[in-house]
Amino acid sequence: MKTVIKNADIIIDGENRISGSILVEDDKIVEISDNNDLSGDNVIDAMGNYLMPGMIDIHLHGSYGYDFINNPSLSVNKVAEGLIKEGTTSFMASLTVVSHEELCKLLKEYSEVKNNNGANFLGVHSEGPYLSVKYKALMDEKYLRDFNLKELDEMLDSANGVLKIMTVAPERDGFKEFAAKALKNNATLMIGHSSADSKTALEALKEGCTGFTHLYNAMTQHLHRDPGIVTAAFIDDKAYAELIVDGFHVREDIVKATYKILGPKRICLITDAMLGKGMDDGIYTFSNLKCKKTGNTVQVIETGRIAGSAITMLDAIKNMQRFTGCSINDIVKMSSYNPSIIAKVNDTKGSIEKGKDADLIILDKDLNLKMTMVNGEVLFIK
Repeated sequence: MKTVIKNADIIIDGENRISGSILVEDDKIVEISDNNDLSGDNVIDAMGNYLMPGMIDIHLHGSYGYDFINNPSLSVNKVAEGLIKEGTTSFMASLTVVSHEELCKLLKEYSEVKNNNGANFLGVHSEGPYLSVKYKALMDEKYLRDFNLKELDEMLDSANGVLKIMTVAPERDGFKEFAAKALKNNATLMIGHSSADSKTALEALKEGCTGFTHLYNAMTQHLHRDPGIVTAAFIDDKAYAELIVDGFHVREDIVKATYKILGPKRICLITDAMLGKGMDDGIYTFSNLKCKKTGNTVQVIETGRIAGSAITMLDAIKNMQRFTGCSINDIVKMSSYNPSIIAKVNDTKGSIEKGKDADLIILDKDLNLKMTMVNGEVLFIK
């Protein structure tokens, strides 16, 4: 099957942009043209709207009543079905901390998941267990501990390649040896839930950490006499920084300042959404805590602490543009291209190029979703 998408404002990779058409054959992009001369079995008229690579959410705990900490196969497929209506074509399953035995059991189950429909399941992001007690946020303190190479071996054996990202606190004992082994096994390490100072964080980047998990949240801050992880993010000029742009986790002026300091080449938009996303307001259990969802915000009932979000990636890009005035090129960089690099799938996803997967979305000029294509198949159209 050959599908042509014509009359499109094509946002290639966050830097390049053309008006024209693309040809998709089966599940791949096979041709990109600056005019509308391509032909195929099926023709989709983009009517001048944006055609961009599908968004990739690398930090997502669940949606629609499903939590990735439970029933991996069902949760992945139910969430994947819903994400196509939000412009997300690929995602990571993020896990809150559990016992080592339970984590290994989950990793084994995730290694056997068959992603049958909807958005692409890319693998697991384990948020912990080697995190700071002081900056634990919702994490269960009894599972937080120093790095352990034997445990890593058992995780990797159980995961069989599905463990893609780990959030770690580099100030904990055993970090350097752990990092070396994790990186050798192709895992991406992100700094988060950490009490590290800026020097320790910068050293961790040199040891191979790729960036920062939900910048500002659950970490040491940018203080003029006590520089922390946020300071390290400002100093380094290569590391990526996840950002939750719901206006609640990080206030609007700080989002604007972060965009000005880091720029679109280093920001990675995420949702950090929990199972209440896409559900009615009410009470949900997340990380074994009773939480109240009100609109796009979620808080622990007992303490009022933030408990993930309920935003979509569409919400994130709309908020980012509203807060900062960023361009559509910047949006593609922050929501598609940069996450593809962190997830190590940039050889097949994250940009519109010949030979890459046909994971594509069409947005109107107000960033409303009009179409979602995954692996060359139109799965949502409005």
